[in-house]
Amino acid sequence: MSERHFTTRRGFIAGLGFGAVSLYGAWAAYGAAPLPFGGHKEAAAPEPDAHGGGHGGHGAAEAPAEGGGHGGHGALAGMAPEEFRFEHDYFVQRYTQKDGSVNPHASEDTHSHAAEGHDHGHDAGGEPVDVYLMAQKFSYSPDMLRLKAGQAYRFRMMADDITHGASIQLGAASRIIRLRPNTVTAQVITFTKPGEYLVYCTVYCGQAHDAMQGRIVVA
Repeated sequence: MSERHFTTRRGFIAGLGFGAVSLYGAWAAYGAAPLPFGGHKEAAAPEPDAHGGGHGGHGAAEAPAEGGGHGGHGALAGMAPEEFRFEHDYFVQRYTQKDGSVNPHASEDTHSHAAEGHDHGHDAGGEPVDVYLMAQKFSYSPDMLRLKAGQAYRFRMMADDITHGASIQLGAASRIIRLRPNTVTAQVITFTKPGEYLVYCTVYCGQAHDAMQGRIVVA
């Protein structure tokens, strides 16, 4: 083998090797080469949002404040069902009129009852007047109230058997209250205009559900 032929062959091999290295370098530069040069990089973790970070950035809903549930709708803590029944019975017995309606203003002489710890706050310093309303299949007790326009009333209400509702019509609007068994609920309501207002059940309670109504006559 001649020296010229060997030199030419050696130069060809060297040139081929240099070309392969150059090609690999270009391949690695584009990130396509296998490890260790190019490496298949793991996706970088996203940087936190500078305006709040992660899921707390723009558009994240704030957590609702506590204090809702049944308490926010007037559930009355502290009054036991038996206490409510006692006060309801006393209220009906004391203020029932000859026509069967109940008028908490029929007697303003409350000193003896107040002395026993049963003062309902009748017209005392502008305080709401207590009214007791019990819901049961298929009626309200009392089923007819006589109240005054402009006077605030604290309606203390409870269902005696199953869940009922009480929708109190206030002109074009209405106040809808859900009444649960043995849970006393309180709502302060002021009737601004004289008239007759309907109370009806909003929760289906049986066959006579549609007949479950009461009346509030405001003068």
